[in-house]
Order: sequence, then structure tokens, then C-alpha cells
Amino acid sequence: MGRKFDHKQVDAIANKYKMSFEQRKAFGKFIEQEKKHGYGGTLNYRKDFTWEELAQKAQEFLEEI
Repeated sequence: MGRKFDHKQVDAIANKYKMSFEQRKAFGKFIEQEKKHGYGGTLNYRKDFTWEELAQKAQEFLEEI
């Protein structure tokens, strides 16, 4: 079984924004914290993010580092 779809989307967003390996890992943790603190996405009941929402979160993440 391959990687989950949401992980692949996070990888694709990280590539789009030219994140390093370390930044990609930190971005994944950032996404999980956002969901934990009630700032999840609208894709499904697990509060996964749409592509557009992930892109916005990537911009927020990169502005903070």
C-alpha cells in the first residue's frame, strides 16, 4: 500500500513551494497542529485540507519561519 493521498498532497505542495526536506517535515507537523487546534480543512470529516487550503497553509507556514 502506498502513501496516503493527503501525504502525497502535502508532498506536492512542499515541492511547489520548494521546501527543503526539513521544511517539509516541519510543514507536516504544522498541518497536524492546525488540525489539532481546530483550524482544519473542509475536505472531509477528518478536517483534511483541499489543495487551495494547503497552498494557503504553506504560505502561512513559510511566512512564520
